[in-house]
Amino acid sequence: MYAQTSNITPPRSVIRNYLVGGGWPFQLRHPEAWAAVRTLAVVWFIAFGSILCSYGYGWGALLYLAAAKELALGYRLLKTSRAAHH
Repeated sequence: MYAQTSNITPPRSVIRNYLVGGGWPFQLRHPEAWAAVRTLAVVWFIAFGSILCSYGYGWGALLYLAAAKELALGYRLLKTSRAAHH
């Protein structure tokens, strides 16, 4: 009567893959390079946020939050890739 279905695991959501999994799948192939890109982004966000805050633009402090996010996700990317290789 009804077709038999197999037990297939649903795919992981995009947000879970990005936040919990350490990054996008293409980032997991070369994690050290992407961690370096994220480090450059952290430096840029901090420098640009400092410049904006020094000229009186208070919203420049939001760039510190972006820097913290990039730093945390870069750390997570390296941690995930090293755990997968050991």
